[in-house]
Amino acid sequence: MGFPAGEAVTRTLAILSMAGRQRGRACLQEPIRIGVCIENGKNTYYEIRKCVFRTENASSHRFASSWILPSCIMDSESAWLKFESGGHDITSGGADGLTVVEHEPEGSVNARTVALVKLLTELGPEIPEIARRLGQFKESVRYRYKEKILSKGYAVQAAVDHERLGFERIMVIADFSETYRNFAPAIVTAMSEVCYVVGFSKSLIGGEYIVNLSVPTDHAGEVRAFFHALGEKGMFSKLEILDFEWYRNVPMKPEYYDFDTGRWDFQWQNPNSQDYEGAAYAPSKKGKFDYVDLLIIKELQMDANKSLKEMAEKLNINYKKLAWHHSAHVLGQKLLHGYTVNWIGTRYDYNLEKILHRKHRYFVLDLFVRDVNAYESMNLRHQMNVLPFLWSEAGGGNYHAEIALPVDNVVEGLQYIGKATNSVKDRLSIYPGDQTEAASFTILYQLYDQTAKAWTFNKDDLLQRFDKLMVEIKSGPTREV
Repeated sequence: MGFPAGEAVTRTLAILSMAGRQRGRACLQEPIRIGVCIENGKNTYYEIRKCVFRTENASSHRFASSWILPSCIMDSESAWLKFESGGHDITSGGADGLTVVEHEPEGSVNARTVALVKLLTELGPEIPEIARRLGQFKESVRYRYKEKILSKGYAVQAAVDHERLGFERIMVIADFSETYRNFAPAIVTAMSEVCYVVGFSKSLIGGEYIVNLSVPTDHAGEVRAFFHALGEKGMFSKLEILDFEWYRNVPMKPEYYDFDTGRWDFQWQNPNSQDYEGAAYAPSKKGKFDYVDLLIIKELQMDANKSLKEMAEKLNINYKKLAWHHSAHVLGQKLLHGYTVNWIGTRYDYNLEKILHRKHRYFVLDLFVRDVNAYESMNLRHQMNVLPFLWSEAGGGNYHAEIALPVDNVVEGLQYIGKATNSVKDRLSIYPGDQTEAASFTILYQLYDQTAKAWTFNKDDLLQRFDKLMVEIKSGPTREV
């Protein structure tokens, strides 16, 4: 809970004393973690970190505390006073008489959140390190992270370096034939368990499915042959397979976003954004990794807030072993590009076991340009990386960009894209996505052979399994996969 700080130490002590009376003998020698900002005449802030109440009865009490004296100025948003043990709000019974401290300007508060998000995309939710780099208290940073990011549904997830794991990107544009159309989401979801599918979305207009695959380079030919075979068997009425040398999730550009109002501020007529690093991105070489590394990456893709201790318990791996793999391999071998702050809002809730969406917030487009040369590719990357709404991109002989336009900027966005792609419009396709029929999945760690230390794929066996599936669908049209 956020609350304006008091103007003097005595007033703060009065509130703490009130809390002691409120809790009575229950707080006898009970340590209570408290964070509070208070003001003196020079606008210097102090913080109480820990205190212990020793209460003999409801009318007499003694207060003992450890003080952190003048250290750094904290913003008003960080001014909070709360029991962590029991969750009691000690301001509810009499904090109204406190003198209100003047708040930071809204722009300054948002600027602190922007700085936090930039470090989140680099480090993930490593609050102690982020606090050190920002020169702020850990409690302040942790509070802002929970209040401005997590509580508003912005999931933080690991961004995998797919090329580092030996993958290349394949995208399948498929229109399911009428027999299998109602089963399409279930079929593609099943593919995520057996043939390296890492995501899909459905086109709003044509109904085609855009299927994303991260495929081991050694098995790319077999995977393409697998999809062509399904097409020959009648699963698809339309099928196109596009190859890409690399893929990346684009880090959020928080400087264009107001985390309080949830609105973007981007000058379409005169964009001044220059993301040279993004436009010059080059694929990584395959690195060293093992099965434990893949398990850690999978967990971080699901939720980067999960601690190593929680991972070790869930995966039934010795904590020291897992921590070493995380440090020496996942981080040391740079198997991650960084972390994604999911500002689009589409995410899978593993507790509810369902996909959650932010309805009517973004208009998502899949943009494809086929057979691009080096100059065209670089020009497209430069134009698209100007946009803060670029979610992901892939390149090589073809180019792909996934763009999420705020609904109140769709016209401006389409005008910009039209100008940026005018020179390649003869090879351009744009598919508006239906986010209620979209999902993403973790890397397919199950297909990594621990003994051979290699990725696996058995096309013939998989085709036999899909043959049976197709027969079942044809024989029982009301059944679900």
